[in-house]
Amino acid sequence: MIFFIIMVVSVLLLAGLSTYANQNKIYRGECEQNLQHIVDYFSVLMQADGKEFIAYQDLMIELGGEINIPVDFDGDYHPAKVAFYDAFHSQYPNKTLVTEVDYMQMSRALKILYVTYKHEYWLHIFEEAQDCFDVSYTYYVVPTGEHLHMYYMIDAVREPRASDGDKYIDLMIDVEQDMESHAHMWKAWETGEYTPGYDITDNEYGINYAYFYPLIINGRKMGVIGSDISIEKFNGKILQNTVKQMISMGIFITIVCGLFTWIIGSKYVRRLIKLKSRMATFSETRDPEIANSIRKNIKGTDEIAELAHQTADMISELGAYMEDLLAKNKALTEAQQKIKAANELAVKDALTGIRNKTGYDNEVIKTEKRMKDEGFYKFGIAMVDLNYLKFINDTYGHEKGNHAIIKICNIVCNTFSHSPVFRVGGDEFVVFLENEDYDNAEERIAAFKKILADLAEDDTLSPWEKVSAAIGWDKYDMRIDDSVETVFKRADARMYENKLAMKAARK
Repeated sequence: MIFFIIMVVSVLLLAGLSTYANQNKIYRGECEQNLQHIVDYFSVLMQADGKEFIAYQDLMIELGGEINIPVDFDGDYHPAKVAFYDAFHSQYPNKTLVTEVDYMQMSRALKILYVTYKHEYWLHIFEEAQDCFDVSYTYYVVPTGEHLHMYYMIDAVREPRASDGDKYIDLMIDVEQDMESHAHMWKAWETGEYTPGYDITDNEYGINYAYFYPLIINGRKMGVIGSDISIEKFNGKILQNTVKQMISMGIFITIVCGLFTWIIGSKYVRRLIKLKSRMATFSETRDPEIANSIRKNIKGTDEIAELAHQTADMISELGAYMEDLLAKNKALTEAQQKIKAANELAVKDALTGIRNKTGYDNEVIKTEKRMKDEGFYKFGIAMVDLNYLKFINDTYGHEKGNHAIIKICNIVCNTFSHSPVFRVGGDEFVVFLENEDYDNAEERIAAFKKILADLAEDDTLSPWEKVSAAIGWDKYDMRIDDSVETVFKRADARMYENKLAMKAARK
């Protein structure tokens, strides 16, 4: 029993350490990939803004101390945008910005209106993305010109400042970022290239892993995009997964070892003890009945006859042992079949019945192998994100939320019936556009949007039945794509643009 306990504890400890290391590696990779997605996303948006963003940054450095945005700003930047353009057209009638009027030539009042509008816009983008990507902190920093100092130009964590009794967002905060704690930040700025890895920051918001990406627009090095994730959250999830696996493994090992010990004890040890006892009794008592039961067809009472009987008995035991081994082999085969069935369930989403994130990862591996083997492979990616899931869950309950998830899943599967569909998150679905869906992608996307529009107009439906979703898609282009991930990023960015456009339309 002591040996059994020591063995179980030892196996669990080794398995726990191995699981923790594996979970750490997997989750760290997932976190780094998620943080790379968000900084890539910001970089794409900022580069697309082009000259407007350059002007915004230059004017922000010049006028940041004069910009007053309430600390309780609700994220709606449209009033500030309207105010700027009304003032611009009033001051420069029949003239266009950039082509006829340069940003830097505007009056100081117009510059302040412009910077106010642009900062509210980018603050809204950073805060929305921070919630959407489930990270702790997003920000954009610009060197101040002083050694190891950065301006926090866009900061998704609002710092208040008081002015004339009102509270405004403190902008362009000058912070010293020492090289030791912010090596990756400064390397991203100095090289102008993304460098894998992270910095560990320790501040009033806790200890975080920080990832950085340099922003370059029209060949000009602008600043550094940063995104953090809490180490406490990071380690907590790893520990939680490790504990769950250790508990499951401990139960399995305990049952298997206990069953094995019981089988060995009842099937073999007791019989060997009984045989030894009979042989000892026969040696001591020379009871003919015992002798006859042991010798049976072996004649004589000498040592050779006794050894022959023991040999025959051992052969008989070996036969029984082999039968048991065959039974165990059968049981092992059945167990392997059950494990195989369990592995199949592991890639299946329990709620919708379609394949899950693991299934998606497997599909990515298969697709990239075909891309490599065939040189060109026709496929595309469509990213679908269900809207209002949190509202439905909070208002009508998670059962109605599940109803909404299943309904949008059915719509996606029916619309893209010739392509595999995966649920990769609580409200996120990915479609690998193939076959007819690939050839008629635009018609399929339009049909999908039409279905959702019809549901929105159907007053006979309950709120959780009027499902709404944003969608973005793109096709693989062998000239620019070297992996599925690049196609996914474009589809994801377009989905998010669609989500923002839907949100803007509602407002």
